[in-house]
Amino acid sequence: MFDLAVTSRTAYVTVPREIAVVNCDCAYNRSCKGLEINGLPLTARALESHLREIGYRFISRMEVRGLQYFNDMRLHGPWVSKEFDKRMADVQSELFARAITEEDPSLVLPFVIEDNAVSPYSDYLLVGKFIMRPVPTPMVTVKEALYGKR
Repeated sequence: MFDLAVTSRTAYVTVPREIAVVNCDCAYNRSCKGLEINGLPLTARALESHLREIGYRFISRMEVRGLQYFNDMRLHGPWVSKEFDKRMADVQSELFARAITEEDPSLVLPFVIEDNAVSPYSDYLLVGKFIMRPVPTPMVTVKEALYGKR
């Protein structure tokens, strides 16, 4: 029989800075186990409801990948948001190639993330534990593929 494996998966959650009112020790570069979403204070009600919605979406996306939620989700952060949805770019894109060809790094300046940047958003990490079950994949031989299973 196959053994079960417990694995962790991480989701980045970006929230408006106004509702990012709780923090764990990770934000101060100290080790921690994270915050339990059910244990957040009442002052963080807006954050809690947002995290619940994102958490349910996160769990359903992991189920599609064959992972079953293990009833443990922790929150780490916040950090100043890198706003990845605005700044992510493919380094193989035409813009980067043009910047190299023309030797003009100012073309890719909008994608640079400053360390001391101020953002109206904060990022949290949502770390969930999931059960991963190995699934055997039937092997199809060349003979079976050509002539069918007999």
